[in-house]
Amino acid sequence: MQYRYHILHDYYSLYNRRQIVSGQRLTRKRQAKIRRALLDGVVAVIRQQVIADMAAAAPKNGAKTLQARLLTAEQAATYIGRTPGAMRQLIYRREIPVVRIGRNVRIDMRDLDKIIDDNKV
Repeated sequence: MQYRYHILHDYYSLYNRRQIVSGQRLTRKRQAKIRRALLDGVVAVIRQQVIADMAAAAPKNGAKTLQARLLTAEQAATYIGRTPGAMRQLIYRREIPVVRIGRNVRIDMRDLDKIIDDNKV
């Protein structure tokens, strides 16, 4: 997803100048209000872009999309909230079962779900 970085840059440059009205310096309180307003604007722009990207990626006519059952180490790390390096360490120490297809290493999503369930306290 590509967001509108030029809008962020415009907000940032406006804030950094801290002179919005005819070269007049702003008080800290006013700067904080402007900072919050600019941040709210940035969040709104990003939220709209994410919603638009999700709507564009959604399947049409209620068709179901296939989800990959085998994940790469990076995808599996994102899935369980670890870094890719930590995931590779778990694979190396054989704490996570893997599927090897040639030289490719894949992790079954069901195994990740089982590991998550087993480690619940």
